[in-house]
Amino acid sequence: MSSSRKNARTHSRIPFVSPIRLSWEDSAVPRFASGKCLDISQGGLHVEITQEIPVGTRVMLSVEKLKLTGPAVVKHVARRGGKFDLGLELSQALHEQTLAAIRERLEPFRD
Repeated sequence: MSSSRKNARTHSRIPFVSPIRLSWEDSAVPRFASGKCLDISQGGLHVEITQEIPVGTRVMLSVEKLKLTGPAVVKHVARRGGKFDLGLELSQALHEQTLAAIRERLEPFRD
């Protein structure tokens, strides 16, 4: 990813690894996927899953660890081997108090 794209981000990312569940419709057929959230910001999430979901698709997400559920839109898709990195934009921004709690309580992801 280019530095200009990183600099264009509105909100800073917080490393946050947690299971995530996504659901969406593909030609009126309900679809589901489980994956891993890699980081989170006030306006969205970076997610890794094994299924491709097209840019512009509206999804419902569930991050049990945060008790976070709600709608989002796929804004970015990149294939990484057999997985896909998705950039999801939340329909409603997270409150700063929620982000502060994440920063205080959760350990950043380390390989």
